[in-house]
Amino acid sequence: MKVDIQEIDNLTKKVEVIVTDEETKPVEEEIYNELKRQVKVKGFRPGKVPKNIINAFYKDYIEAELKKRVVESTMGNALREVNIKPIGDPLIDFLDDDGFKGYTIECEIIPNFELPEYKGIEVEVEPITITEDEIKRRMENIRQLYAQMEMKGEDEGAEKDDFMIISYQGFLDGEPLKEVKTDYYPVELGNSMLMPEFENALYGMKIGQEKEITIDFPEDYPDKDICGKKVLFKIHVKEIRKKILPELDDDFAKDLGFDNMEKMKENVKNDLKKEKEAGRNKIIYQKIIDSLFEKVDIPVPKRYLEKRVQSMLEEARQRYEAEGVTEDAKENLEATLRKDFEQKAEKRIKTDFLLIKIAEKENIKLEEKDVEERLKRIAEDARRPYNDVKNFYERNELMESLKGIILEEKTLNFLKDNAVIKETL
Repeated sequence: MKVDIQEIDNLTKKVEVIVTDEETKPVEEEIYNELKRQVKVKGFRPGKVPKNIINAFYKDYIEAELKKRVVESTMGNALREVNIKPIGDPLIDFLDDDGFKGYTIECEIIPNFELPEYKGIEVEVEPITITEDEIKRRMENIRQLYAQMEMKGEDEGAEKDDFMIISYQGFLDGEPLKEVKTDYYPVELGNSMLMPEFENALYGMKIGQEKEITIDFPEDYPDKDICGKKVLFKIHVKEIRKKILPELDDDFAKDLGFDNMEKMKENVKNDLKKEKEAGRNKIIYQKIIDSLFEKVDIPVPKRYLEKRVQSMLEEARQRYEAEGVTEDAKENLEATLRKDFEQKAEKRIKTDFLLIKIAEKENIKLEEKDVEERLKRIAEDARRPYNDVKNFYERNELMESLKGIILEEKTLNFLKDNAVIKETL
């Protein structure tokens, strides 16, 4: 195998791989032998079909499979030989004008750029404080989580915080709208995503009651079928349940595993502190990255950027489908989101490149214990056995992604530890 490299630009390299008959012939024979055992040709016993007959019937398959297997078996070594680490999927082009002789790999790579000074960066942040009001709000949130839901009587109207099950049908010009209908829709009054006019109409309604309301949809409403139009809704209430909240006392604290209410409050305060520290760290990380971006220009490969944008758009499409957004509305939203996604993806990629370069220079590496400790923490938070969590990450091919996240965090913590953090007064 002969390997040559050509520099297209700072972001793209082309690697040419020339293979010899000594490397291709064994692969070709392997393909022929596999076909010989599998194919059935009239007039020949199984396993006895001559090579020239197999070639006549399966020529295209043999050529395609040969190229595929040669690339799979040689590309890794070829890239290592010229010290190229592609990002994203490389483009493969075969050299086969006069028979298969090899292939080229067009790779996008992390660009070369000079790192700015990244130690001693000054960052101003607010001090961490935990107020009594914050503790009270968190305690109330915990209380809400353990609320019991009790069915209301037929004569009791719906109130704030009640949980309702409704059905509705939308009508436009007297005709039912197929896409604006549901037989089972859960609503928590005071905490729903419904339009205010719709939700307000539900207050006071009773189980089994029906009501008609008309809503004027604004011109900029995402759904083109109803934007700027008046839609009549026929609503039917199926269920209304009210919350029965537990008392915040020692018995409640003990039910949650604490000695008393004071111990529970102390735990809540510590959790709030940890959350605020994590939030402040994110602010510190971003301020450091933004400061570095002001001192260095990092180019981004086009195909790599586009793939990241497409991934973000696909996630958005899946959310739209779950929310029942129409195809026309999706197209409008995607056109609007693309520019925003491009900017976010470009910044994210530049951040990745910057942190990779700093990690390499500072010899920041991932240890096996780092992965093990993170998996243990995930298992504890999810209250699952460690081996179950580890197997899940391995089975779903999530381990490399997790390693990347851990290495990034180690690099960001290095930058934070070497920054000058000043708390504002």
